[in-house]
Amino acid sequence: MNQIMTDYQRELVIEHLGLIDQVIRKRIRVRGTPLLSYEDFYSVGCEALCDAAMRYRPEEGEFEPYAYVMLYHAMIDHCRKQNRQQSFASDLSVDVDNEAISLEVLSTTDGDIEDALDWANLARVVSECKKDFSGVARLGIEALELKSLGYTSREIAERYSTTVNNVNAWISRARSKLMSDSRFLAAVT
Repeated sequence: MNQIMTDYQRELVIEHLGLIDQVIRKRIRVRGTPLLSYEDFYSVGCEALCDAAMRYRPEEGEFEPYAYVMLYHAMIDHCRKQNRQQSFASDLSVDVDNEAISLEVLSTTDGDIEDALDWANLARVVSECKKDFSGVARLGIEALELKSLGYTSREIAERYSTTVNNVNAWISRARSKLMSDSRFLAAVT
């Protein structure tokens, strides 16, 4: 459903257009690559500023700080999306959804296993394990796969229409299941 901006909202946007340039120059590193150029960020910023104006409620505080945060988050989301798409494009030869599982999430406190991992094999094993699990453990493995692709717990929670705490609980359950699975243990040792 498309909404039409009110005159007040349009005036907020016009009055605060300079915020877009300010956020780009102060907070964003423009690499100049396709879809990550200044013009792309400015376009994303324009959309975010319009969205901020339409969501803004004067009783909640001043518009400028609110819009600044909305602009910054929209630009960071744009970067994440482009990075994910770039990683998908560069990884066409891998059969599974991801090439690596986040060590932050899977590693134990017993030691550093990073050097021993064969990432492609690990991704294959995790995909096989996912087929055998159900419920919370399966959701946790899916969340781990998404985390390895750069998604945050908040983004995963939004994707599954749940809370961040639930996502973290799923990951914890999946970690305990994986750490007791002989196939997974063989892949990481």
